[in-house]
Amino acid sequence: MYKAPSLPTGSISMDMLDDYSSHLPGTMVLVLDDQGMITECNSLFLSETGYTSSTILNRSISSLSDSQLFNTETGGDVLSIGNRNIIKPAPTRLKKANGEVLILHVMPLRMENGHDLHHLLLLFSQEPVKEGNLIQRFGETMLRDDHIGVILLHPSESIILDISPLACRLLGASKSAIVNEPLHHFFASSKEYKFIQSALAGGPAVRNYPMTWIQGSEQTELLMDVGLFHSSGGVVEGAYILFKDVTNLRSLEVQVQRSDRLAMIGQIAAGAAHEIRNPLTAIRGFMQMFQKTMTARGMTKEVEYTEIMLTELDRINSLVGEFLMLSKPRHVTQDLIQIDAVFREIMPMVASEALLHSVSVSWEWGAELPVVKADPEMLKQVLLNICKNGIEAMSIGGTLTVHAQVENNSEGRWLMIEIQDTGPGIPLSMLDKIFDPFVTTKANGTGLGLSVCQRILHDFGGSIRADTTEEGALFTIMLPC
Repeated sequence: MYKAPSLPTGSISMDMLDDYSSHLPGTMVLVLDDQGMITECNSLFLSETGYTSSTILNRSISSLSDSQLFNTETGGDVLSIGNRNIIKPAPTRLKKANGEVLILHVMPLRMENGHDLHHLLLLFSQEPVKEGNLIQRFGETMLRDDHIGVILLHPSESIILDISPLACRLLGASKSAIVNEPLHHFFASSKEYKFIQSALAGGPAVRNYPMTWIQGSEQTELLMDVGLFHSSGGVVEGAYILFKDVTNLRSLEVQVQRSDRLAMIGQIAAGAAHEIRNPLTAIRGFMQMFQKTMTARGMTKEVEYTEIMLTELDRINSLVGEFLMLSKPRHVTQDLIQIDAVFREIMPMVASEALLHSVSVSWEWGAELPVVKADPEMLKQVLLNICKNGIEAMSIGGTLTVHAQVENNSEGRWLMIEIQDTGPGIPLSMLDKIFDPFVTTKANGTGLGLSVCQRILHDFGGSIRADTTEEGALFTIMLPC
């Protein structure tokens, strides 16, 4: 005797039906109301019959078959299992969307769950079996895998026959809105569509094609495969598109590449710094001597010129120092420090910088911030750099907010510091490059400050992230505590 699996309770959706019917390989499921109107169906029913959700829902079951498929009075040869009344399967004829007829077995079920009453029809080509064959079960597993996007297509019309949850999320639509719809409704605007069309037309198969898929505000890095299913006689029976989500892997590759670039720049800087600073020291010493002589002789204009040259020499020296910070730090001294004490030490410097740009500063943190293990001077340098960047970004004034709190997640306990400005924000095209050396949004910036900050925080076991919000740029610092 066939035993039905546990039925979904309460309000029934397509996802529930797909999960329910996954225990019944090859079974189509319909949900009916008391008048015999179809209120829901699973995706297999759509793919097998060619109907779409819009053409099948709220339609009478009697319009699909000349057999008596539905009766509110349960009778006949009935099996009782728990609170469900089950009628033995009987053969029936079901009309497909194209007018063809399917010969199926039908099993009506009535399920009562409290005040909810659902009438279900299970439709299958033969008596259901407990388990499908290995290939069938493998295909079903692939279609339920949350890490692999799968789209199955009609071989000639490029109609979507079935789709996995990940692919639904990528397309930004529910399964019921995608099944039996043409592929070009979802892909025609993407540059990868020509590769898909070529493969479906019998051209070269697509293998591990890298693509960036943007859906709303989410960006996903994918590898795409496109191919055809052939019968033993070589006839094309269908097509598939596979998506592998490699966002995390791509992010790791970017971090490795960035670290390699920083290490290379650091090595160059470390080797060149000595050769650069020696002549700078000599030039600066002679310039200061000339300045004293010119001052004594009343050469005011020449004194101003030497001041400019000394300022530029200091700028070069500072730039060399930033280069050196990009090299692998020597032995950084890390101590347990009170973060609120660090905030209080940098507050006067941030306040004076903010005053020059007509910016107000809001400091927000709790009474008891934890201690963190870091070098206090280097941590001050990071906070001052990011605060200064935020202040300079607000050319017409605004507010800089520094917020700190403790956050617990699966990776441990962290101190989270958010520095938010009300400036124009960071262009989206630069968000993933903002920590690269020589990348800057400032007209006169060197593009090294944020790279230095990132290197320092990584040495402390922390991280820094940049985002653009409706208010402006937001930098989030995470430090283990």
